[in-house]
Amino acid sequence: MMHKFALAAALTLAAPVAAAPAASAASANDTGTVLAVIDSWFAAMRAKDRPAFEVVMQAESTFIAMRRTADGWTQVRRNRSELADALLTRPGEIIERFIERPTVLVHGPIATVWGRYEIGIDGKRLHCGVDSFNLIKDGVGWKIANASWTIEPEGCPK
Repeated sequence: MMHKFALAAALTLAAPVAAAPAASAASANDTGTVLAVIDSWFAAMRAKDRPAFEVVMQAESTFIAMRRTADGWTQVRRNRSELADALLTRPGEIIERFIERPTVLVHGPIATVWGRYEIGIDGKRLHCGVDSFNLIKDGVGWKIANASWTIEPEGCPK
């Protein structure tokens, strides 16, 4: 009797998983568009083009950088304007890029992009780490809602 109950319970609990809908075709097609937003952001940073840098972000976007130190991690939090001031006024050409294919998850009007990156100025690497972007699809298109990243000066791939 206990075996029949356990079997019935297992089948009942498994049923919702089997019936879960697959990702929509639109979500799969949005992956390239979402990555293009991040690529545009990196390109605007490189060109020091503030309007292009800000247009791909929501006005109320927030950004958190987590810097690895000998004592652990420190946090720097900025809004869109503060981040533009900090990055786009630095001397030299800033190049940020993913060093491996990032993971992109899309569901309806939300998306997450997560991947390892490196950043340098004038061809000299500053550090590497992990970028984590959250995007929202509004009436205009995909926009960066917030991002966080680690700043890891040691252990970058060659």
